[in-house]
Amino acid sequence: MPAILTLNKISKTFTDKPGQALLALQHITLDIYAGEFFVFLGPSGSGKSTLLRIMSGLETAYEGRVVLDAVIWHVDISFVFQQFALLPWLTVEENVGLWLIAQKIDQKVLHERVADELKLFGLEKFARSFPKELSGGMRQRVGLARALVTQPKILFMDEPFSELDSFTAEELRQELLKIWIDRKMTIVMVSHNIEEALELADRIAVLTPRPGRIEKIVDNPLSRPRHKRSVEFYQLYDQLYALIKP
Repeated sequence: MPAILTLNKISKTFTDKPGQALLALQHITLDIYAGEFFVFLGPSGSGKSTLLRIMSGLETAYEGRVVLDAVIWHVDISFVFQQFALLPWLTVEENVGLWLIAQKIDQKVLHERVADELKLFGLEKFARSFPKELSGGMRQRVGLARALVTQPKILFMDEPFSELDSFTAEELRQELLKIWIDRKMTIVMVSHNIEEALELADRIAVLTPRPGRIEKIVDNPLSRPRHKRSVEFYQLYDQLYALIKP
């Protein structure tokens, strides 16, 4: 299977004050394969979100190399943020189409694609609403629709369900899986939830406490749909928990 993205000895240091450096990531080397669902898991402060921003191109000050497959351009990458990151002065419809406008997509195509994503996420009736008028779950649906309307080849997701109640999060995870299977894109996600990682991922990279390094990459052989009460699920859960706990 070809690598769609390669990390080669990625390190990241933050400097809060002159002479005070904080090593956040150290020598991360990894291949992400085309079409896989990959999850980074680790304790708070292990650099998961920083690593995701480096991989997606949002963070440019780091050591090492990020190599994308030659067929991947910046327009082929989308990002879903933890805090929704919607523009409050734009309607749902305008927020979803925002990145297509930046790509100067033909207006007819833009409206058709936005309409398709609104329908997919059950947002048609809220097209003219503003983010403040929506629940947290609905706002994250808008965030997902905005990321997917560009038809990305790689989708980066930074703890996208952590702000939601458990029932809404579970519903959105199932919808995301259906979309991923249908569109065959690569998804790279950060999570702090072991059960969520096992439900979604093909492979899981466990990061150490700061400075973040890859403790282990765990393959997830469970067939889909995954049964969270199965013996095999609990065995993998225990394996990941043992790697993450202090």
